[in-house]
Formats: sequence, structure tokens, C-alpha cells
Amino acid sequence: MYAILRNFYSRVILFLICLTFTTTFQAQEFEFFGVIKLNDTSFISYKVLFDRVNDSIQGYSLTDFAGKHETKSNIRGFYDEDEKLLSFNEYDIVYTKSPVVQKDFCFVNFEGKVRNLDKVKAFSGDFKGLYADGSPCLDGMIIVNSGEQVKKRVEKIDKVIQRSKKFSDSIKKNIKVARVLDTLTRNIIAKDENLNIFTRDQKIKLSIYDAGKEDGDIINLYVDDKPVLENYTVLHEKKYLEFKLEKEQTQIRIEAVSEGTSAPNTVRLEVEDSRNFVRTITNLKEGEKAQMTLVKK
Repeated sequence: MYAILRNFYSRVILFLICLTFTTTFQAQEFEFFGVIKLNDTSFISYKVLFDRVNDSIQGYSLTDFAGKHETKSNIRGFYDEDEKLLSFNEYDIVYTKSPVVQKDFCFVNFEGKVRNLDKVKAFSGDFKGLYADGSPCLDGMIIVNSGEQVKKRVEKIDKVIQRSKKFSDSIKKNIKVARVLDTLTRNIIAKDENLNIFTRDQKIKLSIYDAGKEDGDIINLYVDDKPVLENYTVLHEKKYLEFKLEKEQTQIRIEAVSEGTSAPNTVRLEVEDSRNFVRTITNLKEGEKAQMTLVKK
């Protein structure tokens, strides 16, 4: 009996040790929305999302999200709980709508006091702008609120609008909380826009599908002007394609043949390599085109 109990307690202790180990290394996710203010007093929308494991943080930033120069960059850094110090830097571009080449991008390098990362509702502070080679560019200031705070504020505004008689039903529908928050996270490529996606791989995977209502959207897909899909009806079921990247730049063009039964033409596109995953969606009228350019680093 003693041996059985000893074996039982040994298993319990081992379980608790494993549980402690798992908890210690479990990642916590943090999300903040706001702006970066440059020294010339211009404001650019800014989002950071990162996981924290012990003191280390890893994630990404979005600059000018939902704008014409939307750029996603990887970030890394640390949070010193004793010193209440948060530090992170952008170090690699995942994608951008800007025509600027990677070596000309100004990366945010932030270090500032954050009292309690687990409970903080907002933080701000100065950052240094550095090119990839470490030389200085534009400095500025970060001003952000936690994702939860942003959601609460949007919900308050939504309640006021939904109760008001000054707004039509169509406006109320478009300003629903879910729709507003969705626009903060969706990467949309519209008419004549180009999304530059950076990769170090020799090949990439592309998924095409209808993420919403399956309404008969039809597209043509070209790779370097060569037709790959013609008059293709987009379905909920994903269409998988794989491309070898034999050149420095490979262009993937999407053309809206039909808007289906519910305009506009909205097709979900996912690009995946060994390091990054990029999800985007088209917003096109019949005959309009948008493009992605895969750029080898």
C-alpha cells in the first residue's frame, strides 16, 4: 500500500512540475493600436501584436494599416518586469504596399517605461528610426492603446449610433463593431494596388478561396503575365497552388471577371513560405485588377 501511495504522489509531483514548466513558458499575446507621430508632426496608424515568453517578445507591427502604404514588419525585444522597461525593434519586412525597396525602410526601435505589461491600457514614448544598416532616419513617438481598450471604445460609439435616429439603417449596419474591428485587421488590396511580399525561399504556396458568402465570384489569375487560372469560380474550398521563384521578382495578378451575386469581388489569398504567412483579400469591381509581387531577399 505504501509503495502504491508513494508511486501515486510521485506522479502527482511530476505532473505539477510539468504544469509549472508549461505555465512558465506559455506565450501571452499582447495587441496595441494607435499611431506613430513623426518629428514633422505627421501621424501614421500603427499596430503592434506580440507574444511574450518570460522576458522575450516576438511578433509584428503594422504601419499605416488599411492605408496605401500598409507595411508589416517582424519585431523582437524584451520586457524587464523589475525595471518596468519595454524594448522592441522592427527588423524584417514581411510585406508592404509601398514601392520603396527594403533597404530604404526606416525601422522603429522603441524603449520605454511600461508599468505593468499584463494590465497596461496604453503606453507611449519616443522611438529611434534606423535603416537596416543601423544608420539613423526619422525619429518619432509611439502612442498606443490596448486592443481591449480600443474594442470597448468602439462598442460605446456603436451603441450611441445604433440607438440614434440620425443615422440610416445602412450606416448603422456598416458601423457595426465586428465590421469596424475587421477593417483594423484585414489586409485589403484594391484596384491597381500592389502588395510586395518579401521571402527568402525558393518557392511559395498560394491558397485561394471565398472566406465569406460563396456568391460566384470569378477571377483570372496570372503569374508574370502567364494565365494560371482562367474564369475560375472561387469556392469556400481552398484552391492550392505552388510557385517556384526563379527570378528576383515574381508578379501575381488577380483580375475580377465577375462580382457574382454580391458585389464587390472579394477573394481571400494566402501566401505562405517557411517563415511567414500573409493573408489578404481583394476588393474589386468587374474588370478591375490588383497585384502581389513576390520579392526575393
